Amino acid sequence: MCCTYIACSSASSLCTACFGSTAPGTTGRKRSALLLLMTIFIALVFQYYVAPQIVSPTGYVKAFQHMPGIGRQVFKAWGSGCDQYDGHKDLVQDCVGNNGVYRPTFAATIFFLFAALSTKCNPALNREAWPAKYAIYILTVFAFIFIPNHPFFNGIYLWISRFGAMIFVIIEQIILIDVAYNWNE
Repeated sequence: MCCTYIACSSASSLCTACFGSTAPGTTGRKRSALLLLMTIFIALVFQYYVAPQIVSPTGYVKAFQHMPGIGRQVFKAWGSGCDQYDGHKDLVQDCVGNNGVYRPTFAATIFFLFAALSTKCNPALNREAWPAKYAIYILTVFAFIFIPNHPFFNGIYLWISRFGAMIFVIIEQIILIDVAYNWNE
């Protein structure tokens, strides 16, 4: 925990140097964008590096698979909901990879919902305490590694994400049409 805080504090100092200060009148938009980029990076690592290791473990991952407790729980959690694809290694790998993407994206969803609620109560929280926010996000992603996919990720979150994406695409199309009309005038 201490090492995580030190790493996040160092990252925050670097971000402050790159993205500006936390003085009044500034916002946390750049730091939020950095957290989204971190989410994308973690999701890609989970999908294209961790998922193939879970489907066909080699080396130290194979030893981790047989470790009682945590090792078995991670393999069981990531593979749940992919039982219908038994015998098709590529489909199982795609399923486990998709399940790996759900974890950091759900952590980001929860993080930004709580950030929005806390900012509604105290607007200064949007620009303050970013090392702690990064640490909370990383710990949340780590905790979600152990949660089984079914029914939560494959059922509830998947449909909420699809509905949110549909609303986003519709709003984006309306904005693009509006820009086209304004540009044409």
